[in-house]
Amino acid sequence: MSNLHILCITLTGKQNQGARAIQMAKVVKALQDQGAFVTIITCLNDKLYAFNPNAGRIIYIDPAKSTHSKAKRWALISKIAGQAFPQLDLITRLAVVKALEVVETEKPDCIFSSSNPVSSHIAALKVAQITGLPWLASFSDPKPSTMLPPPYGNLFKRLLPKGYKTGLKKVLQNCDAVHMPTSICLDITEKYYRVSLVGKSFSIPPIGETTFRTEKNEGNGYLVHLGSTTKRLSKAFLLALSDFVRKNPKNFQAIQFIGKRQKKTESLIKQYGLGSIVLAKPQVPHHEAQKIVSNATAVLILEADMPYSHALPSKFAEAAFSGTPILAVTPAKSAISEYLNTYGGGIAVANSREDIVKGLDAIFGQDSIDRDKIAAQQVALSNNFTFNEIGQQYIRVFNMIIGDIKKYD
Repeated sequence: MSNLHILCITLTGKQNQGARAIQMAKVVKALQDQGAFVTIITCLNDKLYAFNPNAGRIIYIDPAKSTHSKAKRWALISKIAGQAFPQLDLITRLAVVKALEVVETEKPDCIFSSSNPVSSHIAALKVAQITGLPWLASFSDPKPSTMLPPPYGNLFKRLLPKGYKTGLKKVLQNCDAVHMPTSICLDITEKYYRVSLVGKSFSIPPIGETTFRTEKNEGNGYLVHLGSTTKRLSKAFLLALSDFVRKNPKNFQAIQFIGKRQKKTESLIKQYGLGSIVLAKPQVPHHEAQKIVSNATAVLILEADMPYSHALPSKFAEAAFSGTPILAVTPAKSAISEYLNTYGGGIAVANSREDIVKGLDAIFGQDSIDRDKIAAQQVALSNNFTFNEIGQQYIRVFNMIIGDIKKYD
């Protein structure tokens, strides 16, 4: 068990409490389960419901109520970021002040910064520069998204604040370790910033562990997709679904899209005449969403139509614990494809009309897959995403960077 004291800076606010906030809360729990004491500096994170107050504390920053005079001393923080995050300057400065107070009074062993937002890393940069503490910077995705292949890399390309790239390059150069969910993320980040991350980059997958594995799931005929379909829902998928439905398979009832209302998705469904077999449901609590998946015939993981995928969505890791077969529409070069091809637990198909029809037929057709076999395969698949496994991987990284720093003390 670890006796580390980890200072975590994750400036989540009301506007960005999505999948990354859920995942960060899980990582904190995993660290505490490994025996670490975790001090968290954040703005607002309702996902920290599993936080153990006996193994850490949470410091909330509220800039609206702050009269902290020391914060004014850190006006230079915006210079570090190259004016990249002007709207977050006050929050960032307050985070630095609070973090330095923790360092002075509690002597933590290391710093752990996590986005979103990326200003978490800017605050950690300043704290690390002042204190010399070893620092792990954790990214859910490469930043900025302009380095990614279309459809991600084209958006807001000309709207990046001046200095955004400069600020994040300093983070990558000065941190002692960089974490991202896949090696592809790390590779494209190195090329984009022209920095070497050799010896300091680590790919650790998201935690997926849930309590919703079913012992025997015959399925209810539904294919369920959780979360946004923006950028992910392709013409090929809709055409394949239309082709498949025309066969009138007895085992298929409908596809459920569960998430925030998306007008583009609704328009496409209407355009392809799929309204009768598509159910759009509003976003539901995370706990309830997992129950829906566990009772479905299959869970759908959609990735955008692109030459490769950098991502490893946390919903894929969670699906591995559901006992429900996974149908993943994903590029051949992707972490999802690699996991399913190695462990089983579902089917990975390319984003082509023909391949998607084959995938749907394999799950819902007359000669459908052996669900008991899939459930057994998911046991091995899910072992990659447990609290214990991921917690140990993070602790190894922290121990490594702390050891490297101590060599030079």
